[in-house]
Amino acid sequence: MFKQIIAAIDFSPAWTQLQAHLERLPRLGCQRVTLVYVMAESYAQAPQLSHAQHYESRLAEAAEALRVTAQIEVDWALRGGPVVPELIAAAAETRAEALLVGSQGHGVLHDLLLGRTALDLVRLADRPVLLAPINGRQPEPMPRQCRPLLATDGSAAAAGAEALFLESLPHCARGAAVSVGPWQECDGPGDAKACIERHLDALLRRVGTADPFDVVLVEQGQPSMEIVRVAEEQNADMIIIGRRGHNRLQELLLGSTAEGVCRASQRLVVLVPATAS
Repeated sequence: MFKQIIAAIDFSPAWTQLQAHLERLPRLGCQRVTLVYVMAESYAQAPQLSHAQHYESRLAEAAEALRVTAQIEVDWALRGGPVVPELIAAAAETRAEALLVGSQGHGVLHDLLLGRTALDLVRLADRPVLLAPINGRQPEPMPRQCRPLLATDGSAAAAGAEALFLESLPHCARGAAVSVGPWQECDGPGDAKACIERHLDALLRRVGTADPFDVVLVEQGQPSMEIVRVAEEQNADMIIIGRRGHNRLQELLLGSTAEGVCRASQRLVVLVPATAS
């Protein structure tokens, strides 16, 4: 699914919990993780560049520990400058397929890593962003094969998430797809519900194997809460949801749905740009 991932770390007290999420990445097909710490000179509370040796030592220790526990290739990078551009540049330079940051879980996206960093990362990144819940509880061990949940409304903004979901199925156990109505009217026979049913049937046919994932249609309810509820019921390990690249939080797929899922879910959430494959 993701062979190489950039993981943003800040050595806060939540680091041990984030490390537990990183140890689960091989189950997603990840072969290499690059730990990145950005010294943001623009922040008054940030360490000065003279502290580089200290953070280099901590990064090397963290990489070695993760290498042993996860049995995965790990390297690290210490960078200085604006946090989000540096993380995006690190992903481009290493050709990482995704970036991972920790999510506080109890607040909206601007409560994430280094204030507004994760919010801007979600908005500006040209590749998927994985939000790992950091809520004081250690994540449960991921089973031998993960179970992904796709949240989709059948729109163009969901195309990247749908493609990633289909790509994940060979690495995972049986998946599930959920769509929450009321759905928008569309071209073709039948009502909007029939339209989303046809769309999901088309996704099933794209997989090439018989009955590769379950389909759950919820006709009414708050979309973000229904998606989180279905993830619980399906025992999903991660929720894959689309976003419109280059738009602010309010413009994510299904309005505020993606934000609501990130805030409420206790599971890994993968936010995918519409153009991601």
